[in-house]
Amino acid sequence: MAAVAVLAAALTPGVLRAEITAAEVQRAINGGVQYLRSTQLEDGRWPEYSNYTGGLTSLCTLALLNSGVAPDDPAIRRAMHYLRGLTPEQTYSVSLQTMVFCQLGSATDIAAITRNVRWLEAAQQPPGDWSYRATAAGSGDPSNTQFALLALGAAEERGVRVNPAVFEKSQQYWLQTQKNTGGWTYDTRWAKGSMTCAGIASLVICKGRVSQGDARIEGDNVICCGGDGGQDDPIERGLDWLGKRFSVRTHPGSQSESSLFYYLYALERVGRMTGRRLIGGHDWYREGAEYLVSVQDPFQNWWRGRGFGETDPNVTTSFALLFLSKGKRQVVIGRLHHPTEPGEQWQRHAGGLQQLVRHVERSWGRDLTWQTIELEGATTADLLQAPVLVISGSGPLAFSDDQADLLKSYVDQGGCILFEANAGNGCGDAGPFERSVGQLCRRWFPTSQLEKLPPNHPVWSAEGRVQPSRLGKDYWLYGVQACCRTAVMYTPQSLTCRWELSDPTGHRAFASDVVRAETSTAAQLGQNIIAYATGRELKDKLDARSILVADFESQARRGVLRVARLAMATGNEEAARALPNLTMMLKERFPVRVVPVEGDVPLDAEQLAAYPILWVHGRTEFEWTPFEREQLRTFVENGGIVLADAICGSEAFAAAFRRQWALVMPDSPLRPMPADHPALSAQYGYDLSNVTLRRPAGGPGGVSVTRRQGPPVIEVAEHDGLAAAYLSPFDLSCALESPNSIQCPGYDTSEAAKIGINLILYSLQQ
Repeated sequence: MAAVAVLAAALTPGVLRAEITAAEVQRAINGGVQYLRSTQLEDGRWPEYSNYTGGLTSLCTLALLNSGVAPDDPAIRRAMHYLRGLTPEQTYSVSLQTMVFCQLGSATDIAAITRNVRWLEAAQQPPGDWSYRATAAGSGDPSNTQFALLALGAAEERGVRVNPAVFEKSQQYWLQTQKNTGGWTYDTRWAKGSMTCAGIASLVICKGRVSQGDARIEGDNVICCGGDGGQDDPIERGLDWLGKRFSVRTHPGSQSESSLFYYLYALERVGRMTGRRLIGGHDWYREGAEYLVSVQDPFQNWWRGRGFGETDPNVTTSFALLFLSKGKRQVVIGRLHHPTEPGEQWQRHAGGLQQLVRHVERSWGRDLTWQTIELEGATTADLLQAPVLVISGSGPLAFSDDQADLLKSYVDQGGCILFEANAGNGCGDAGPFERSVGQLCRRWFPTSQLEKLPPNHPVWSAEGRVQPSRLGKDYWLYGVQACCRTAVMYTPQSLTCRWELSDPTGHRAFASDVVRAETSTAAQLGQNIIAYATGRELKDKLDARSILVADFESQARRGVLRVARLAMATGNEEAARALPNLTMMLKERFPVRVVPVEGDVPLDAEQLAAYPILWVHGRTEFEWTPFEREQLRTFVENGGIVLADAICGSEAFAAAFRRQWALVMPDSPLRPMPADHPALSAQYGYDLSNVTLRRPAGGPGGVSVTRRQGPPVIEVAEHDGLAAAYLSPFDLSCALESPNSIQCPGYDTSEAAKIGINLILYSLQQ
């Protein structure tokens, strides 16, 4: 009766209100796209500015492509027909046209991209900058220069070779024009936000193509830890200038309100290219998105600014769309800025993650990004912005107890940590770092240990096969197994050093074949780690990270439904958080007072009588004694329900449960649940007619994941016309413990929770 009463008001999901959401940003993007569609002319162009043929049309087209408008969309087809008929002769127009061709990615435009690259190479001024036109000698400026570099960088990503000397000269230009304050200016006056952003992003582009950063190559050898760790880095000084004056509502350093949208587009590049979630303590994307959504015209969906160019809504709407769409790129990896002992450095190879992400983007065919996350003041949700977190060092880790607990919470909630020792290859000894990593792992996982990952572990083949010997004669990767995944890994040599030296385009000439093999192997291992930890499934930047805290109930209280986990020696401790997390998700979405019981309960009918549902899971074979089978039969005949789950899709556990159930209830066999069973309908929580079942499979190219759409695979047994037991032969537990890895045949966290919730709600109504 209590169960029915509690269930009566349970079937309407609750609504939580966050700050700005990914959905709100997407609506703003959709509105901006609609506006640009409405202002496009019949011939495919937008009203151009004199002397900038193709410039505005390229800008609008670039905004549409980045906003997700498909290449075969009529608006894009018309715009491309117009742009392909142009041979511009102005730096802005040449650069923007090149960026459009590169973003579209059509092989038919390679010749035009190459033509524009040669034009830009020839148009570069002796100081390393660009002017409005190739013939305007001696009158270069930073605005033209940043657009030229953006185009050249994009062209290289498309496979068009750019003369390295162009990037070298431009790098010197930006270094020489940086103010003592750390900012950059358009002319000889005060520094401005837009030009400081231009300087930072341009140096990132140049450094990633001509500089070896903190790593270098000597013959056939990679030498790491050669820099100063960014102690006097011009990029850091520029970020410091920007952080002290940060704003998304005004243009820092400007004496008027002009060029605000131009500055925001430049700010997006800085945040994305430097991997910063915070600039000056500000979440630049969230604050910028909130501002842009608030000032969008509610009727026509355009944005309009002030000053030269920004009174034209086509210009400002394009800048706003580029900020919103490019700035929300999904994060695949992060670096932790953590406390260190005096003389130690938390980051020795600053360009490593940026280069690795370039590899992943090319492999996945998606625009992605990375982040640096400050440990000081961070929450678990902050850390979860990055699905993989790199923690580097050579000295002992200097985490406080609270910080160590925070990192464990990150792992518990689905994060993956890669500890990286700065050792060997010029880095010296990292023995103190390695010992502290071992101590931390023993604290986190008392029953497990850091050990070599076996050759058949998916991390060696998740995206492509890796030969560890290419990274050093004795190189190996270590890890700690937590539930169905390796949640913590340790590399005894620096991978970020080799990522920094790697070349996604294959254009660098200074690396020998031996070094190329070593750096490409490191890059492949990095891609494998990301693919293994994420399964290529990423969260949007503004999506709230749900943090689950177990809420146990050891004492019976009126109106509270208590769910117990059966005590079994079947490896169920690997997913001890699965049931608490499931009940927490149930309470978050439906007003049902349901809690897990702390501690496992034995197969004793008298004790089981207090619980309507018994959670049974594991990953090994088992056998109940005749007495235990009798106790479970009594539980079922008294109305109890068994919810069984094969951890990580263990066939051994599923087969054992079927055998034991047949002995417990021979007249109530387990049968496949039909697709139209009411437990799979929205009547009892969610419509489960079309969930995704993932099944990993090994192959010569690595681990692949097949996906099957349809109702979940559930077996159900009935007793006296009511459901008495359910079995999921595919994984729910590991997905509920933390986001699933590609090792597990089963469902993702969201769908595993929905399946569990429906089965519980349907059971309670009986």
